[in-house]
Amino acid sequence: MAGRPKSFDTEKALEAFVDVFWTKGYQGTSVDDLQAAAGIKRGSFYAAFGCKDDVFNTVLEKYWNEATALGLNRMETETQPLKAVAGLVRHVGVFMTANTPRGCLLLTSSGALLNEKGDGDNPVRERMKTLERRIYSALMRENGIRDQKTAQELTAFALACLLGLNALARNGQDRDKILAAANHAADCIEGNTA
Repeated sequence: MAGRPKSFDTEKALEAFVDVFWTKGYQGTSVDDLQAAAGIKRGSFYAAFGCKDDVFNTVLEKYWNEATALGLNRMETETQPLKAVAGLVRHVGVFMTANTPRGCLLLTSSGALLNEKGDGDNPVRERMKTLERRIYSALMRENGIRDQKTAQELTAFALACLLGLNALARNGQDRDKILAAANHAADCIEGNTA
């Protein structure tokens, strides 16, 4: 005897889950919030998606592939390393203006989840490490920064800028302030002569 067919669209449910986590954050989101957003009953939710952590991991993967990867891929196609990283910062600035006051799901989650989940498996920590590695790799490409220490420092600066832009968006700063901050940070990166 076949089971009852599911009465919801998985892709639409995932879109709803992205919206909930992005708007409320990991800590502010309950399973009830997720169920309500997708119109799914508790039993169906757990059967289809697992627990809240499982859903968040899936949401984070979807967000990474649809939002974060776009900026990173653009960065990696730019041939001039400093210009590439500066371009990423500018891209994130524009992204933040379109997503005020939600900011970036990954960057917002980094502050909330890095301490909460301890030293075990942490998808946010892994994504942040990947972001850091890709920025560093872009800086160390041919015709880029030759000194590892300088590249590490510029990588840390770029990450601080991205987190700061996220904070501006999350705090409801206006578009012009966010763009000005992104452009100033990008100019600092691009003008680095070390």
